[in-house]
Amino acid sequence: MKLIRQFRKTGLGLAIFLVCVGGWVFQSNLVMAAGDPSAELKTAITHSGFAAKYEAMKEVTLHLHHTVNCLVGPQDKMFDAAAGNPCQGQGNGYLPDLKAAKGEGDQYYEAWWAAQIAEQAIASNNVAQARAGARIVNSVLDNVAKAK
Repeated sequence: MKLIRQFRKTGLGLAIFLVCVGGWVFQSNLVMAAGDPSAELKTAITHSGFAAKYEAMKEVTLHLHHTVNCLVGPQDKMFDAAAGNPCQGQGNGYLPDLKAAKGEGDQYYEAWWAAQIAEQAIASNNVAQARAGARIVNSVLDNVAKAK
């Protein structure tokens, strides 16, 4: 009881409370800055699905670029700013955000391989190969999403 009165008298209790609240706010902001990997993954899945359905190489590669951009984020050498970033505002890319949140486990490497396959599909310059690659990427990313 004496300790509680001392806290009230000196304001130490309020200081401890403010430090705890400040720490929680800081930690929440760090999580928000890192982004939501599930939102980025969902957007990447959507765009790989678009890529698999289009008939023209231009649309297939555009959506494969969107898929890669969502997976790797703007700081990666595979990121193609000219293609646009449908994941802008969602985080730093699925792979960097997942790595920050959970490390480099199976989900991380499966998504990493999906990005590699998407890059190969873009480079193929063959619409049938690119669409096949998009279907593989879509399937792999769907499996990554289900593994959560």
